[in-house]
Amino acid sequence: MNTTPFLLKPAPVEHDPRLAWRYRWQSLLRTWAATAIVGVVVMAALLAFLFSLPHRPALQAGGWTWINIFFGVVWPVLVPLIIGNNLALARLKELSEAGTPLTEEMMSARPSRVLISPLDPLTTYNVCTETLSGLAVGMALGYGGPAVFRYSPFEGKILIGPRRPVWRTQCTEVLVSGEAGQPVEVRIRRRFGLDFFSIQRGGALQAVETVAAHLRAQFEQKDRALRAIKREQELERTALNAKLSALQAQVEPHFLFNTLANLKYLIRTDADSAQHMLDHLVGYLQNALPDMRSVSSTLERELALVRDYLSIMQIRMGQRLRFHIEADDVALAQPFPPAMLISLVENAIKHGLERASRDGEIVITAVLHSDALRVRVCDDGVGLTEQMGQGFGLSNIHERLQLLYGDRASLSVTAGEHGGVVATLTINKE
Repeated sequence: MNTTPFLLKPAPVEHDPRLAWRYRWQSLLRTWAATAIVGVVVMAALLAFLFSLPHRPALQAGGWTWINIFFGVVWPVLVPLIIGNNLALARLKELSEAGTPLTEEMMSARPSRVLISPLDPLTTYNVCTETLSGLAVGMALGYGGPAVFRYSPFEGKILIGPRRPVWRTQCTEVLVSGEAGQPVEVRIRRRFGLDFFSIQRGGALQAVETVAAHLRAQFEQKDRALRAIKREQELERTALNAKLSALQAQVEPHFLFNTLANLKYLIRTDADSAQHMLDHLVGYLQNALPDMRSVSSTLERELALVRDYLSIMQIRMGQRLRFHIEADDVALAQPFPPAMLISLVENAIKHGLERASRDGEIVITAVLHSDALRVRVCDDGVGLTEQMGQGFGLSNIHERLQLLYGDRASLSVTAGEHGGVVATLTINKE
């Protein structure tokens, strides 16, 4: 019966002889540098102790000789050869048995990786700080807990290590750089530290790759989340535009049917007035038709439409209707929802002037003050009644304002000081 082993031992690999030779020499040099530093410190301590002994010139002279021999010959030669060479050979054998070929990055004390973030610089830096300060990265690096880190937001730099002070330990640096509209580069590298003087066993490269893997995963996760939010916003915007178009489509027939009914009556009774009304209707439609399905217009265009509308209504009502329009030049260029001002003027005529038994006037003013556009429609008709605000026009305006601007826009309908009604529409800039 054939059986398959649960664990398969990888096949040994042969290292590149040139790299293996470089690795052994590099290990000897690193060990020699470390032993030299330690030797100088120990030699200085021994000499200080030796010459602190009183009245022992012979002992001092002999001690000086042996110290020179040991730290001048034995320590800097034999120790690196024995320790450095043996550790390097053991590491090469370990890699070979594990099936991992030696690479230049394994030999380096300062390996690096470069990631390209799909996020903007600020979001990228925030993701880096949140990720590197978490428990997952610290545990993956073998710290036994969250990494100790130091960061500088103005430089876009983060340093992490197993303990404080960070710069003296096996420190990994993450540097975020990039400008708005350009790809954001995240450079991960091992900083120079005391571990430079030890034999490299691939720990520096493993730490850099571990940090890079965690950051790459977080960038992808954040990017997916932002894309999902953007898709949701696009769907909401599409639904909003569809609803606004439906509401606006309701407004257009509301005005058009009333106008055509008036025109039909005048054709039978007053041909000249009918001609004037038709001219104003054509002017209105020439301005309105290109933007009938747009969710935005300008105040200047809407006032032109209102002027044509009021001219039509003035033909119908005769001397009973007067109107006056006044707007700042700065306010005229401001964006304004189409067909909304017409609804306010229609309400003023229908619920105010038509119910009054006297002549009336409509005054429209528009000003831009403190980043807020304020449009006011005033009439001197019958004033507020129980039916006021229950019609289609005002409810349509309230709903459209909420859909377009949220809390940044409002409509108030109040009684005028000398009778009539004042409707004030306010739109605040972001």
